[in-house]
Amino acid sequence: MACLPVFPAEYSIPPAYFYNIQGLSQWLNQNNTYKKYFMTTYPYLYGITSSLSSLNYTVDNVPLGPSVTTLSQYQALMYKQQIQLFAKVYAHNSNAYVNYKCNSISPVYYTFKTYKEKSEYDSSVGLVNKLYPFKAMAEGPLWQIPFPL
Repeated sequence: MACLPVFPAEYSIPPAYFYNIQGLSQWLNQNNTYKKYFMTTYPYLYGITSSLSSLNYTVDNVPLGPSVTTLSQYQALMYKQQIQLFAKVYAHNSNAYVNYKCNSISPVYYTFKTYKEKSEYDSSVGLVNKLYPFKAMAEGPLWQIPFPL
């Protein structure tokens, strides 16, 4: 949309397809500009210590490890289902927010049909928050999530 910055521009909204099992680490490995920002601003997220700078550590050359490394088939299936549920709700809420900002249409955010669906979604938010540190993402000027998760 022309009325909002396009991802990954500053103050943009990440699209639903941004969220996957590889997490923010994989995306940062592919986008060194943002990788440098996250590693400089939030070194605790990636276990980077100040002693690395004295070793001429270059973030471009060292890939970040994934948040999830080993899963059983059952865990992988559950994680995939949780991420799909998160992406469904996120896409709905994101579209509602974009319509509000671009067309002044009051947003109608996702409503859960059952308590079970809401509970499963809450679990999915917990998983996605491990893969994508929402607090760090929200504190910086890079991306925002201005609608309810």
